[in-house]
Amino acid sequence: MFDTATKCFKQMFPDSPIAQKYSCSRTKSRVMVEELARDTQTDISGKMKARPFSVATDGSNEGNEKFFPINVNVLSNDGLSVEKHLLSFPSLHADATGEKKIKLLDGELKKHDIGWEKCMAMGSDNASVMTGKHKGVIAYCHKKNKDIFMAGCPCHLLHLAAEKGAKELEVSIEDMLIDVYYYLDKSTKRKQALQAFQTLCGEEQRKILKHGSTRWLSMGKCLERLLQQWEPLTEFFKSELEPKSKGKTTSASSTSSANDLPVPSSVSKKATVPSASSSGTSSKQPSSGSKKATVPSASSSGTSSKQPSSSRSKKAPVPSASSSGTSSKQPSSGSKKATAPSTSSSGTGRPNSNKQPSTEAATSKKLTRPERVLDTLQSRTKKLYFLFLNNVIPEFDSANVTLQREDPIIHQVRPVVLKLLKSLLVRFVKPSAMLGKSVLSVNYSTSSPASLKSDIDLVIGHGARSYLEKNSTKISSGNQQRFYKDVRRFFVKACDYIKQSIPLADPVLTNAEVVNVSSLSSPQTHFAAVRYFLTRYPFILECLDCTVDIIETEFCNLQVETIPDNILSIERADAQWREIATIKDSDGNVSYMHIAQVMCSILLIPHNNADCERVFSSLFQR
Repeated sequence: MFDTATKCFKQMFPDSPIAQKYSCSRTKSRVMVEELARDTQTDISGKMKARPFSVATDGSNEGNEKFFPINVNVLSNDGLSVEKHLLSFPSLHADATGEKKIKLLDGELKKHDIGWEKCMAMGSDNASVMTGKHKGVIAYCHKKNKDIFMAGCPCHLLHLAAEKGAKELEVSIEDMLIDVYYYLDKSTKRKQALQAFQTLCGEEQRKILKHGSTRWLSMGKCLERLLQQWEPLTEFFKSELEPKSKGKTTSASSTSSANDLPVPSSVSKKATVPSASSSGTSSKQPSSGSKKATVPSASSSGTSSKQPSSSRSKKAPVPSASSSGTSSKQPSSGSKKATAPSTSSSGTGRPNSNKQPSTEAATSKKLTRPERVLDTLQSRTKKLYFLFLNNVIPEFDSANVTLQREDPIIHQVRPVVLKLLKSLLVRFVKPSAMLGKSVLSVNYSTSSPASLKSDIDLVIGHGARSYLEKNSTKISSGNQQRFYKDVRRFFVKACDYIKQSIPLADPVLTNAEVVNVSSLSSPQTHFAAVRYFLTRYPFILECLDCTVDIIETEFCNLQVETIPDNILSIERADAQWREIATIKDSDGNVSYMHIAQVMCSILLIPHNNADCERVFSSLFQR
């Protein structure tokens, strides 16, 4: 760009003498950018030397290098605003162990003569290489400053809590979202066919959204879109699996039963394929190279048999079907020996052995992508799971949206997570088991059924409840009971993970709530919380050049002060404290400067790792 800008400007502005004299190509532009960067780094490092600061980093692979942006939270020159900066963007060629990462961080700080003495917190994701007590980055940080707080990322943890809860369900929601998206992704023809079915079903033509397992908020939106397009998608995949020409059959188009699972099969050297003796039966012969095939007979009409097409397949027994509507499909090549169970009833596959497949994962391996999708779309039981998740996932998304904010909100982390926990608990725990107790002390274990709600009171969402009532006779009682059991397991797993992974009892998070301006006059707000930070980080007082008594006096006076509405309406917490610092007494002196600066220092502690993720998004987006 820089090499051609000079010529472009001269042609774009032929009448401008400035444009005609303009000359700034690659070399000069690089020197200017580097000089501006040095000035910015000098300004940032000066603030880090003078006042408290926090550091955050994360790793990302790009080519053969691992990049680690070093983000810092610093105070403005007057100590009344939290500023976020990218200090540097170093790379690491070796393995990114905790020891090598801390050397990289320490080296970058030493370049600017910055020590660890005034560092309040280290922000990162929750990987063990960062949070490990012995060889993690934080372990090496504590050797330099034992009071550094390890601020993990609650956004990652809430996302993982929802994922772990979803794994307790009978259906893999994530696999379904991925299958649907990628089947349509690269095919204009398929997209146009889906649009035709959307119009036919009276639905708005909308794209199927892409779900990314690392995108914190993608599942809820993708799931909602999938349910909106459920009917058009069902008709589309039915058409995809219909025979395209005479004599061509498909084994999955007969997957019409809502709750039946196809017979699991695997690849074998020996192949035995049923021959059809009844009317309407189509038989496909093996391709060249197959050494031996023995064909048992099928005595019922409508049976379709398909032979293996690989030359590596030698001989494998395959189930014989004795009832109508049964489709028998042979395994593909790859494994040496496998025996498929026989089936004796219409449209069902029950292995004739003591070991039966317990999950859909075992059976879905042999199905093609459209077959898997259609099997899910036609199942009433599976749709029930989707409707349930569509109701509960927004609870996680709401908390995650709040915690992803760019402005400093360390004081909101604990209240937001506790609010999420409460919203999950009230869905499956009886009110009598929660009254008079803190959220963290509620007993919700499935081993204590007396504290859990009955099936009729279990909160699964209006959409799921209405669908279940409408299809109560079409969904077996066994599947209904399994659904309710899975829902409880989802809630228990999600709540367990949140409580175990997020340190809700950590004194940093509990005492940080004192920063909330709107709750200053609350009986639960005490100066002891402020004293905790002044004791843990004594350099805060050193930078302010005042005493604890002065700060306590200002705090107590502020508690009985009527905060103007124009201050309470400000969204950013540091901006609120900046305005509070301007309040004057009757003599015209500012009354709350020191307590405001202390509160802004507390807000330096990072509440997520989203800043580093934003750096990657801006630099590496294609």
